[in-house]
Amino acid sequence: MSVLPRSVPAAARAALAAVLSAAHITLGDLKPGTRLTYPVTFAGTDWEMTYLGRIGWRLTGPGVEHGIGVGPAEAAEHIAANSIPLPPLPRASRSADGIPRTYCGVVVPALVRTAWTEPLADGWRLGVRSALAAR
Repeated sequence: MSVLPRSVPAAARAALAAVLSAAHITLGDLKPGTRLTYPVTFAGTDWEMTYLGRIGWRLTGPGVEHGIGVGPAEAAEHIAANSIPLPPLPRASRSADGIPRTYCGVVVPALVRTAWTEPLADGWRLGVRSALAAR
């Protein structure tokens, strides 16, 4: 079993800070009560970087609660890609019969509205969500 280092070398912290600042990611000071963990903030999302020694850094944050091993460049790329907040979906306007006129901002066709509780409409809704997720 490996042993974690007692402190972060100045060169390792400087390399991490240089890469993160180039990507407009904020690297904080040591997390209180730790010797190896730095808080990181980007686009309102909080992350943590823990120094693991020669093998690199452990990145923890949204979607990676247990951490992943990364180098400074990989950390910046992962943080930037996973910190962009998704816009909220527009609320559906409903007609008198309770069936929405729009779904995720897309106008519901008449054929789908007549079969709203059937598999046809389920497939259509899945297609809309898939198309929006691919954007």
